[in-house]
Amino acid sequence: MNPKRMKHIIRAELGTLRREQLISSEIYAELLALYPVGRWDYSSLGRWFSIFGSIAVAAGVLFLGAEIFEFTLVKLAILLGVSIAGCFFTSWRLAMRKLTWTKRSVELLAGLMIVGLSFTLGIIYSTGSGNWPLLLLIDLLILLPLAYLLRNVLILILCAIVFFTWFGGVTGYASDWGMYWFGMNYPSRFLMAGLLMIAISLLHRNAEQYLLRVYDGFFKVWLSCSVFFCEMALWLMSLFGNFGGIFEHYLETAIELFLFNVLWAGFNLAILKLGSLYGLRMLRGYAITYLVIQGYTLYFWHVAGHLGPVFATFLAGAVTLGLVIHLESRRRTRKVNL
Repeated sequence: MNPKRMKHIIRAELGTLRREQLISSEIYAELLALYPVGRWDYSSLGRWFSIFGSIAVAAGVLFLGAEIFEFTLVKLAILLGVSIAGCFFTSWRLAMRKLTWTKRSVELLAGLMIVGLSFTLGIIYSTGSGNWPLLLLIDLLILLPLAYLLRNVLILILCAIVFFTWFGGVTGYASDWGMYWFGMNYPSRFLMAGLLMIAISLLHRNAEQYLLRVYDGFFKVWLSCSVFFCEMALWLMSLFGNFGGIFEHYLETAIELFLFNVLWAGFNLAILKLGSLYGLRMLRGYAITYLVIQGYTLYFWHVAGHLGPVFATFLAGAVTLGLVIHLESRRRTRKVNL
């Protein structure tokens, strides 16, 4: 058997043993390190192609329907309903053949169609309120139980996107749609929601050790999405303040921007600590990446303009090259020590 294939099989078996509490987290991590999969993770690549394929098929079905049939919203709703039922039937058949990721991709396609169906029905039965976030809330109440019932992490990713889109939409709707995404009227709302979601995801992680063993790894979806939204909110506030807009950032003061930059750096140091404490490489990756982004942002925002374009670009390139050499040296040293 191909050695790489054998490593994937061993890693999958180790994951099963961990979910069934037959080995501890420490032993699992040690054994996993003995079977590295190499630079390219083809199974991960296949998952992303599956996601892309599901989205492409959904778009293709809509375009094909528009070409063949005379378009009406009622026909579109019927077509989506039939397609959703067909997807779940196909998923059931694929489960019998043990085609796990194909099954999950088809279920993701059904989830995307559910969102499309809710908006189609919303337009058909519209009362003129324009309250589209309510449709997303309905989708979330349908998709979230499905994600756990089907144990489908792809649908859970869709749920996270729907949740934060609904959250932004409903808070924007409550403020008359003022400065919704890019103006970010009160972007701290995303920060607060993200922090709450981080706490919930860590509780979810603990529950996966006992009550939610069959959902091992689900917490990573919520954790990754919540950290990302926190990072983006803090990035915007470090540049424009909490009340200003991208094109009208005259309301912020120097002390406000300084405090937001300190908050952003503190947040990344905190998740770096959490990543080390819980053994979560994802958190460490987020922290290091956005600390570097913050450094470059401050440099180009406040320093580069005073150095001139040529020297500023040269200095940024030299620092980047030095950082790459340093990280590569540390990686090589770690490999030698192992």
